[in-house]
Amino acid sequence: MKRTVAKILCVMLSFVGLQSQLTGQDRPLRIGFQASPVFSGLRNKDNLIVKNGGNIGLKLGAISDIYFKNNLSFTLGLNLGFHQGGEFLYEVGGNYLPDSELSDPLLQTGDKPLPDGVKIRYQLQYLEFPVGLKVKTEQKGNITWFFEAPVFTFSFLMRGRGDIETDDYLYEQENIYKDLLVANVFLGLGGGMEYAISHNNSLVAGLYWQRGLFDVTKDKGWRAIDNPDIIPTYLKQEDDSRATVGNLILCLGILF
Repeated sequence: MKRTVAKILCVMLSFVGLQSQLTGQDRPLRIGFQASPVFSGLRNKDNLIVKNGGNIGLKLGAISDIYFKNNLSFTLGLNLGFHQGGEFLYEVGGNYLPDSELSDPLLQTGDKPLPDGVKIRYQLQYLEFPVGLKVKTEQKGNITWFFEAPVFTFSFLMRGRGDIETDDYLYEQENIYKDLLVANVFLGLGGGMEYAISHNNSLVAGLYWQRGLFDVTKDKGWRAIDNPDIIPTYLKQEDDSRATVGNLILCLGILF
């Protein structure tokens, strides 16, 4: 983790150095940093897997605008996205984390190691590469408004943790990485304003929405439906759900 953050900081400093070299050239380049709170949640089309709360996370990283026309630019970035995801309540229990490295083997033993009503909170950390298209208004006073769409964010899972809760026990920060998809693509849009604090520097504030296009879980587990009158006791139903991440981002940053 510390090494990854250090590498991103090095890239940020390199970007700033690159920008100083490009000042005055035909294609202006603006580089900046962001520290943006994220309100994250999961949704699922399976009506037996119920959304049960979200996560509050953070995006830290570098942002850049590469202008190709007046007030039109491509946007590029490099971020670490912390604590994305949310919580599901599984109305029917089973084995939903068969490949994870859990601290208690009983959570993966037998036909129904996780009981009915189990809650799993997914906590996802991504290395992100956003690419977008931004249009801006003319500056009035110190303020410039902007709209950005579409924004494609190519994300790679760096860390996956889960809290597993039932009426009888709570396991926190379990390693569930092996049951999660390691790559995802988010589609989003957003807008906001830039406030000029000097000739070259601006504060940025905006609101963005994004939705993951792929299922974040590998769905290698199963749902165990009670079947007391027939052997075997449980009927195993393959987990065929589709969990996607949605984020509401309060973008806060500075452009140089």
